[in-house]
Amino acid sequence: MRDDPTEILPQDITAIQNVMNQFLLQQRDSLKTWFDQQMSQSSYDLPMAPAAQVYPSSQVQSILQQDILLCRLMGLRILHIGDRYFLNGESLAWNYANPWNIMAHNTTINGYMLRKFIDDNDFITQLTLLINK
Repeated sequence: MRDDPTEILPQDITAIQNVMNQFLLQQRDSLKTWFDQQMSQSSYDLPMAPAAQVYPSSQVQSILQQDILLCRLMGLRILHIGDRYFLNGESLAWNYANPWNIMAHNTTINGYMLRKFIDDNDFITQLTLLINK
C-alpha cells in the first residue's frame, strides 16, 4: 500500500514499459502488420469516384493494354515491410510485390510499367478491386 494511492510513481511507468517491451519483442510480426496498416491509411478522407463508375477486370486490362495512364488518388498511401505491401490500411497480395512496388513509387502508372502482369488474371482482378474501391 502507498501513502498516496493517487500518485503514479516513476517505477510504475518503468514496470509498464518493461511489460510492453517484452510483449512487443514477442509479437514483432503483429507489430509490423499493425504499423504498416496504420501508416498506410490516409490522414484525410480520400476523394470519392462517382458511385456508378465500376470497372470490370476486362476494362482495366484493356486500359493497361492501350497504355492509358492510371492516376493514384492524392493522399493514397502504399507502404511495405519487405514484400508485404499495404494500401490504405489493407494488406495486398504478397505474391505481387513487384507491381505493388511500381505503384508505390509512381503516382501515375501505365501498361508499359506493368507489362509483365497485364495477362495475369489474378493480378488484374486485385488491381480492379483496388481501382473500384
